[in-house]
Amino acid sequence: MKVLLRFCGLLLLFVLLPAQAQIASKVVRIDIKHVGPPSASDELIRANIRLKAGDPYLPTAANEDVQNLYATGFFYNIRVNLEKAADGLIVSYVVQGKPKLNEIKFEGNTRFSNKQLKKKLTSKLGEPLDERKLFTDGQEMQKLYQKKGYQSTTVTYRVSIEESAGRGTATFEIKESPKVKIVEVEFVGATAFSQRKLRKQVKTRKHWMFSWLTSHGYVKDDDLQEDREKLAEYYRDHGYIDFELKDVQMVTTSPRKMIVRFIVYEGTQYKVGSVKFEGNKLFTQPQMTNGFITVQKLKGGKLKVGPNGLPMDVGDNFTPKGFSKDVETVEDFYGARGYIDVNSSHGLNVQKIPNTESGTMDLLFQIDEGQKSFIEKVEIRGNTKTKDRVIRRELAVFPGETFDMLRVKLSKQRLEGLQYFEKVDLRPEPTEISPARKNLVVGVDEKNTGNLTLGAGFSSVDAVVGFVEVSQGNFDLFHPPTFTGAGQKFRLRVQVGTQRQDYLISFIEPWLFGHKLSFGTDLYYHKYDFQSLENLYDEVRAGGRLSLTKALGSENLIGSVSYTIEDVGILFNKSAHGPEVVVVPPAQGNGHPTFQDVPATAPQALLREAGYSLLSKVGLSLAYDTRNSVLLPNKGQRTELSTEFAGGAFGGDKDFYKLEFKTAWYFKGFFPGHVLEMVGRAGVADGYGGSDYVPFYERYYLGGLYSLRGFQYRSISPREPGLKEPIGGDSYWFGSAEYSIPIFQQEKEGGRGVGVRFAVFYDIGNVAAQSYRFNMDQFDDNWGVGIRLNLPIGPLRLDYGVPIHHDTFNGASGRFQFGVGYTREF
Repeated sequence: MKVLLRFCGLLLLFVLLPAQAQIASKVVRIDIKHVGPPSASDELIRANIRLKAGDPYLPTAANEDVQNLYATGFFYNIRVNLEKAADGLIVSYVVQGKPKLNEIKFEGNTRFSNKQLKKKLTSKLGEPLDERKLFTDGQEMQKLYQKKGYQSTTVTYRVSIEESAGRGTATFEIKESPKVKIVEVEFVGATAFSQRKLRKQVKTRKHWMFSWLTSHGYVKDDDLQEDREKLAEYYRDHGYIDFELKDVQMVTTSPRKMIVRFIVYEGTQYKVGSVKFEGNKLFTQPQMTNGFITVQKLKGGKLKVGPNGLPMDVGDNFTPKGFSKDVETVEDFYGARGYIDVNSSHGLNVQKIPNTESGTMDLLFQIDEGQKSFIEKVEIRGNTKTKDRVIRRELAVFPGETFDMLRVKLSKQRLEGLQYFEKVDLRPEPTEISPARKNLVVGVDEKNTGNLTLGAGFSSVDAVVGFVEVSQGNFDLFHPPTFTGAGQKFRLRVQVGTQRQDYLISFIEPWLFGHKLSFGTDLYYHKYDFQSLENLYDEVRAGGRLSLTKALGSENLIGSVSYTIEDVGILFNKSAHGPEVVVVPPAQGNGHPTFQDVPATAPQALLREAGYSLLSKVGLSLAYDTRNSVLLPNKGQRTELSTEFAGGAFGGDKDFYKLEFKTAWYFKGFFPGHVLEMVGRAGVADGYGGSDYVPFYERYYLGGLYSLRGFQYRSISPREPGLKEPIGGDSYWFGSAEYSIPIFQQEKEGGRGVGVRFAVFYDIGNVAAQSYRFNMDQFDDNWGVGIRLNLPIGPLRLDYGVPIHHDTFNGASGRFQFGVGYTREF
């Protein structure tokens, strides 16, 4: 045994001695050697080297030096060479600078051109070659292929470097796979829902005729990952808490076709078994039930009343969303009464007790009511531009009041609705005065509220227009030079086109004299060259408008009063005239002139308004608006009743009045994303105070993009005998129904993405010459189809309407209408 130990010791000595000799070797000199053109000076390199001449050579120190040099970002390759000298080691750092990317090549690409692939590159010619960037670029190109259905396509790269020249070439090698169409999507193990219903929940869809537009119909990794989450959410929203997606199988039926199978385990559908409360000493169970119902009413949502007044109550499907609503309802009930410590993070614990045998989930709310809180003071933080009073006037709570969390939430919604802030946070903060006295801290993160917009457009009425607009949503008239912070709104717009000119200055003060009374003023100049169908005249309007608007007891009910004064000019061209008698000179030798009647080209109703007239008008309106969106509502309505009086009593040249009713209702369609829009309008105009007519430019017309879409703009109108030019009517009625469905919708974070919708519609209406003549037996109507485009430049609409019944001045041919918007102008 001793012999064996001695032998091992000798062996260990022979192994360690050379290593020890190397470790102990002294560095006699450090050399710097460059491969190719130098990318950094020797001084910089030495400054990042730990080893110095005279130090013992340590491999760990050399490794750290290499890491330090790589960290500078100048080098592509670094190695350390050791050379024995008489009295130690010569250490050489051989460095190769990052080569310049001289050329980028693509190999194997047939589906996409080099130009298309280059758009995915972040690597640029002339920059240092960075393999991390090249790898990322390859992944992005691979995603492009996968997005278009070439799922198994791979993209790799290789580099070729000319060391002496310090430049390199990157070549992307692309192995394209065939595009495999999905011929069927199946859900194996699904019995609770039909295959059709489940297919609507996922993005992975069967290939169809519009797949070229929707980009669905091919296998995509991103879609499959999202589908996993959507299926789980759908099942759990229907009470299947134990749902699990076991697998996703792709069965190839041919080289270019496959079936996608989702293997699901549905589990048991849970319903709420019992709901119990513990710890509620301040309020009885009936008080809490009534309070929960009141909370739901205040939120304005769909009222769901169960035995306990909760949104998800006994007998309902147990869902994560329903559970969250129940917890929020209990929090809001206590929070509205100042017991703000009753929340899921402190004084409220909810136990979920499952019973797999009966398929129920019992809920036990354990409540620690705590102490009632009051607001000591309101502190506003983070506002560098917006004045404190602009924020305070939107708050629904005040110092000294109960700390009502429902009204705190309402205050947050109001502040977010101003669109002045990126983020709004309202929270209680303890004070040293008393545990029951808390400060309300309002924290805001301001964003840019000013915009400069340049653009151009085209429509079937306006033709080509270009515009520039400057707007400020948080304007301050008395705070130069920034003019921001007072919550006012300012807009300056100039629009010039082939058929119109518009100049507008608009100012709104939403809180006049400290009251929630909106004061608005507009100054404008408009010149319209498209109003006359026969191109007989141009219309010019220059003037101003003052208005006061106020919510009347509800945010949905809006009343408004206005005063408008404007100079209206009707400028006829040379071809416009009434009936004339023309003297024909006598023929040579005859001696007697003759007379010839020339028919009128312009109606008398137009000619009598030649030149300029001053209109002075007072307007009143009442509107009720419950729409859930302005861009594309699918719920609610907007109804408006308005009247306008113009007359010499207000300083004008014309005496007439107008009364108009408009309503638009929006409903969810048969399937998700479908929208039904129902519109009705009617109006009447008449003279008064000795005047028996209304100027033709204040009368009613139908036809065009926003009314009867199968007819030319303003072509539905009474006319004078023998003439084609419309003169407008003093009464009208109009109705419309439109059903639209989504063809393609790309959602994006922070807003709506690119979208395409298809619409089918029916319009009907009539314009009568006399006031209060609504003859429902005489009408023009049309049907049609349309496309709605939501693009980065804004929403656009294209409609094609086909007349069904039409008068003698309009034909049966279809007509295209195109303009701006997802929904029609109200």
